[in-house]
Amino acid sequence: MRITLVTPSLSCGGAERALVLVAEGLMKKGYDVSIVTIAGIERDFYQLSKGVNRLSLNIAANSPTPIHAVWNNLYRLWVLRKTIQSLQPEVVISFLDTTNILTLLALFNTKYPILVSEQNNPIAETQNLWSKLRRFTYPMAAKVVSVSDGVDAYFDWLPKNKRAVIYNPVQPIKDEPIKSDLPPGADPEKKWAIAIGRLTYQKGFDLLLPAFQKIADKYPDWQLLIFGEGELRRELEDLREKLGLTHQVLFPGLTANPIGMLKSAKLFVLSSRWEGLPAVLFEALSCGLPVVSMNCPSGPQEIIRDGIDGILVPNGDVSAFTSAMDRLMSDPEERARLASRASEAVDRFSLDKVVKKWELLIDEVLKEKAK
Repeated sequence: MRITLVTPSLSCGGAERALVLVAEGLMKKGYDVSIVTIAGIERDFYQLSKGVNRLSLNIAANSPTPIHAVWNNLYRLWVLRKTIQSLQPEVVISFLDTTNILTLLALFNTKYPILVSEQNNPIAETQNLWSKLRRFTYPMAAKVVSVSDGVDAYFDWLPKNKRAVIYNPVQPIKDEPIKSDLPPGADPEKKWAIAIGRLTYQKGFDLLLPAFQKIADKYPDWQLLIFGEGELRRELEDLREKLGLTHQVLFPGLTANPIGMLKSAKLFVLSSRWEGLPAVLFEALSCGLPVVSMNCPSGPQEIIRDGIDGILVPNGDVSAFTSAMDRLMSDPEERARLASRASEAVDRFSLDKVVKKWELLIDEVLKEKAK
């Protein structure tokens, strides 16, 4: 069976990581898998196995004016339609909201069943043209596949038979130690709490910094490492200086080896205001790390078992976040207790289980089409 997956790019991100894992999982099951990216290969962060066919359209240029935006999007629709038609897939799976919309519009009035994967929670987005287009186009999809129950709840305006939930997979972490080059300023003699994510409002690092600052003096033997890039880097660095955390909080940027850093850490923290299903939690748990996370909509409460392999705190509650960090940073035995159960996430969200759910859903969609 020929399956085409469409995504904006293979840049660094949880959705892109999930797409690569699912594509390779389907390929190993014997499917003929192609990945179409809107962006060019210069945006690539993840690498594909040789058995996966890759088509890079390189049509993701910014539009300087509204007129250019209309023209560029019409051009993208035409190129995307022609490309997918050339592959002649039995089913098309699109990842991420704007690409989902473009794919549905590009393949309007064609024979291909289209599954669209929602990787983030639209609950906090501003109402704009794209959100209106989502309402218009998503009923055209054979299935809207949400990455968590929390995301699926947003789509209650769609019939239940149009919706499905499939978690993203977690990749097993090898037992042997993974070496990693230390980022500048990281002290190997100190304990590390690690956060990973884009430096944006969604990720809540402006909440994490004051939460950590309240106990920083109590733990001079700890550092907080926040990996990622984004538009708020300057503001977050300024906040770090204002809070007097210059040497205790680092912003090392992107890391090509997050697993190596996680395996070297003592604690993982997630301060997001909202999520879809945060892949970094999977990676942290897979590395056997105890976790402190905001119980944001959505995802964390579907991954973390509160008090078993991590601690969930009320969303946006900085004081509660501080208390939870304090509890674990002060108690190595409690960290070890939570860490002893953390790696069970590998089984709960294994690639085999996730790929099997995609196979079942594809079979269901194709049977519906054949009626």
